[in-house]
Amino acid sequence: MPSLLGVPFLGRRRETASEPPAFMSSQATSTAHATSNAFTHNTRGELSNSIFSSRRTTAQRMQRQGSFTRIPASPANPAGLSSVSAASTATQHEAATAPRQRPWRRLLYIKQDFPDDYVDDTFLMELQKNANVRMYEYSTVVMQTTVVTQHISSIMVFIAVFINLYRNTLTASLLLWCSTTSTVMGIVLWDLLNLTLQLPIQRIIRVDMIKGAVLFALLLFGLSPVLRTLTEDTSSDTIWAMTVILFCVNLAFHDYSMGNLTNIRFPGSVSLNAAVLASVLLASRLNSNLSVFAFLAFALCWFALFPIFRRYLKRVSSVASMATTVVLALVATAMFMYILKPIALLHVFSTLFITFACPLWLIWVQRYKNEIHGPWDEARPIVHRYNR
Repeated sequence: MPSLLGVPFLGRRRETASEPPAFMSSQATSTAHATSNAFTHNTRGELSNSIFSSRRTTAQRMQRQGSFTRIPASPANPAGLSSVSAASTATQHEAATAPRQRPWRRLLYIKQDFPDDYVDDTFLMELQKNANVRMYEYSTVVMQTTVVTQHISSIMVFIAVFINLYRNTLTASLLLWCSTTSTVMGIVLWDLLNLTLQLPIQRIIRVDMIKGAVLFALLLFGLSPVLRTLTEDTSSDTIWAMTVILFCVNLAFHDYSMGNLTNIRFPGSVSLNAAVLASVLLASRLNSNLSVFAFLAFALCWFALFPIFRRYLKRVSSVASMATTVVLALVATAMFMYILKPIALLHVFSTLFITFACPLWLIWVQRYKNEIHGPWDEARPIVHRYNR
């Protein structure tokens, strides 16, 4: 460009400044290079100082604007560090001085630093299998089945009595005297055993009880004509079917426990009502008022008083209870042998199966029982009962 403008010396001057002439000596050349390097170094130093001063100015401007916070000197930051280094130091100090997390406790009424479904490592360590399982013995289970066979045999005896009374092979007066005699003997035996064994069981023979029994008998005798004609318009097949259903209800809801000796409670009351209703339906098929009265009186003694006496015998003596079971089974079988032999044989088979086969079945199935308990079970309060 300078040569084009007619100023050729400017171009030659620039070339002289950039490249030493060829006629210069080697010493002069080295001196020129040293001078050029020093100039370059000074230029770089000035550039670095300029950049540092620019950054410093920018930092001071940010500090004034609040974007760059300077942390004052403190035990956690003695040098008054700023920016990320001071913040990280403060965070580490807070983490070191923060309180430790409290251990988890199985309490729902306190606030904890854990979610509601949290479980600790000992959750499955408290697992219990078959903790409350009771192992049965064969002889014990056989003795416990006598209450079932006794009630089945008593129902069979009651049906056999009705069939004989319906066929006129049993007189109403004989049935009435047998019912009254057996009831009085049972009450006397109850009180004698209480006095002999000194059992804390309430005595039965009382004047009020005798008055109530006489009043009930007179009321039942007065209602006998009404009960005899209660189901005249109903077919006999319907009566027999309803009777079977009611006796099945009586067998299912009967109170098989040994604790209740004075009162009739639920579900024993359902069983008693079903038996009384079945007795009323059967009594409506008899042909005389005396037969209705004798049969209903026998039914009340058989289904209301006799089960309580059986439970009393089982509590007093297991041998007496077993003897009662054998006697009832034999009487029911003997009575049905003259009525219908297949029913008698079915009764024998069912009695043997319930008494001897069912206990073996229960003990065999018990090996597969798997009852699991653990901390997930609901809490059960312990209630202490005190006798006043």
